Amino acid sequence: IYEWIAAEELTGNPPSEVTGFHEIAAFTVYPKCQPEAYDAPEYRPPPPSLQLAKGLKRPPQVDQGRNRSFTADISQQLIDFAPDDYSLEEVDIVTTMPAMKTLLAFVDGSLTEDMRAKGLHTRLRSQPELVDLFRVGRLPAAPNAISIGTVWNWVPENATSGSANFNRRSYDVNFQQVVSGKETFGGPPSIREMNDPSHYRILAYTIAGLKILIRVPVLCTVPSTDIDAMDRPGKAVECSSANERDAGDLWGHSLSSKFAEMQLFDIGMIVRGVVDKGFVIELQEVTQQDLKLDRPSLEQEAQILIGRLAGLLRKLKEVADCPGCVDRPTYLQYCDAELRVVSPRLEEEMELFSSSPDVTDAQVDELLFGQSM
Repeated sequence: IYEWIAAEELTGNPPSEVTGFHEIAAFTVYPKCQPEAYDAPEYRPPPPSLQLAKGLKRPPQVDQGRNRSFTADISQQLIDFAPDDYSLEEVDIVTTMPAMKTLLAFVDGSLTEDMRAKGLHTRLRSQPELVDLFRVGRLPAAPNAISIGTVWNWVPENATSGSANFNRRSYDVNFQQVVSGKETFGGPPSIREMNDPSHYRILAYTIAGLKILIRVPVLCTVPSTDIDAMDRPGKAVECSSANERDAGDLWGHSLSSKFAEMQLFDIGMIVRGVVDKGFVIELQEVTQQDLKLDRPSLEQEAQILIGRLAGLLRKLKEVADCPGCVDRPTYLQYCDAELRVVSPRLEEEMELFSSSPDVTDAQVDELLFGQSM
């Protein structure tokens, strides 16, 4: 264990804003195919009184897995779609939208509260669950940067300590099909599953002096007819459905975090279809400008969260750049309301440690496993 990080330690970081924004690359990944040219559709308002059927909603795919390497994927995507003269030499952090959302949730406390509610913290006759969240790695083309890819995605609906299934049936599937100009799903629920291409953008910007490179999935973009109302083209539209009783949740206590996400992931508009008994009875379309008019202090609240997020990223990079962490497999782990930077012991170290004449086998077992074996 190299470092423990508590959310309370980050409150002293000054507010920060996203600056120097620009798009590096954009592409589309079709199922079982190689990435191709970017062709994300524009947002289309759904027809009045639209009837939706629930479809299968898959949990997000992790960035780093048994058969998937985040560093290899994004390196190849930059080679294929970034400008020839683009250089990673000055980049500090390379990451993805799911990773940044999880880190932001840790900063604002929602991740900790959800983990506590699901019983993953220390409690009576139970030890805390250790959850590996991210793999911290390196890119050969970015000698000064660290990469942060998810190995476990935080999905509140599925963050249980047992084996509860992800709530896969949702109106989101058909609603997102409609607003992106695709056909809706029919037939039995078991086959209502999206199998469409996934669209991505690779964005670069600076927060609190840290140069960030982030890969962001995109469902659809702001219509070209409304682009004059935006400060730059290509902004994404976040689309989802909501139950009638949850229609007002968008303006709740988590609005500052949502606004911070809009700035970090270049989201120009949030669209929510309010559903009652399968029918869309209301459509909520709000831009960043709309939200700032509703709550004038919102931008400052989001900058406070972004400043704390930058402090977390800076601390993580400082630890990863220490001589003991370089060239080691390193992970960011959640444990009892704190994050910790950990690395598994290498076989050579275990052999050296076990053969040391200064300690007994029982002491080795007690130090490694907490008890004598």
